[in-house]
Amino acid sequence: MPDRQMVAIATALSMFGSPPATLPAGVTEAMEARGASSALRPAPNQLAPWTTALRDRQPDDAFASVYRVGPHRLVFIGAQHENQSKSRTFRLIEDAYAKIKFDTVIAEGFPTSWGANSARIFAYVAQNGWRGDGFVEGGETVPTVLGARRQGAVLIGGEADDPDLERPIYAQGFSGQDLLGFYVLRAIPQWIGERKISNAGDPRLVSLVQASLDYNRAMLGLPASVLPRFSDWAAWYREKNGKPIDTTFDTEEVGPLADGRHGTNRIASAVSRARDAYLHNLIIAHLNRGESVLVVFGGSHLMIHRPALDQVLGRPCYAGTDLKQAQEACL
Repeated sequence: MPDRQMVAIATALSMFGSPPATLPAGVTEAMEARGASSALRPAPNQLAPWTTALRDRQPDDAFASVYRVGPHRLVFIGAQHENQSKSRTFRLIEDAYAKIKFDTVIAEGFPTSWGANSARIFAYVAQNGWRGDGFVEGGETVPTVLGARRQGAVLIGGEADDPDLERPIYAQGFSGQDLLGFYVLRAIPQWIGERKISNAGDPRLVSLVQASLDYNRAMLGLPASVLPRFSDWAAWYREKNGKPIDTTFDTEEVGPLADGRHGTNRIASAVSRARDAYLHNLIIAHLNRGESVLVVFGGSHLMIHRPALDQVLGRPCYAGTDLKQAQEACL
């Protein structure tokens, strides 16, 4: 199943990003702090393209890889974006915190620029936590954030700021209209997951799309004439994917498939490549600080990152779905 790319926090706050020219202040000094001779060298060029072949090799549910980095550990949980507290994604997160003490936790869906232990993400989690029926509106972001707080780990977002995304995307021939249209489209799977709509043919979609257009247009600094109404956005969607927006919408349409059959896959691929390069550099920088790091991102990201992480760190000491086994394998 393809990575939906959107966790609840990403939809609610519209904060996807991509790599800026440099990492945030303090992170870029990590290599020097560790020492030039021993510093891990990032290998973003080794990130795997997200193709149908790689997608088909992705496990059907959440999984994880654990790397030894001297006395420290990197745990990367490839989440199945979930809203159920009994899901494997939630169990893997809970087991990771139970088995390893982390210095830094990197979460999907909000930018590093919010700073460490941002009050904004804690407020979001407080408003979107567990319900009596086991449904967690904030998805895996909730146990990730709360676990970091319990451990006293530094929690940061693994996304760059959206303005940094625009330059490389525009350089590939996409327009502001394409970015705006896609930013709105990628929210649909999350709206379905949050039960705000039943499918993309739900009449409630119109008001959600209109509000998202207004928000994201302002965030991107685009004029009001760019996709001003739902009907304009629907026409953009039809032009890109060759069909109307209705019950036939499939989550795969917002997946970053480099060889996908939908026009929106091309936009998603460009966005994803930029995001993953930023995240890779961020992970390696924190490892160079001598930290144990937990990363919780969608499963497709782990598939994409494995070749690059293996290049830098060697093969993982554990890869699978039971972090209790990882404790023995990674001693």
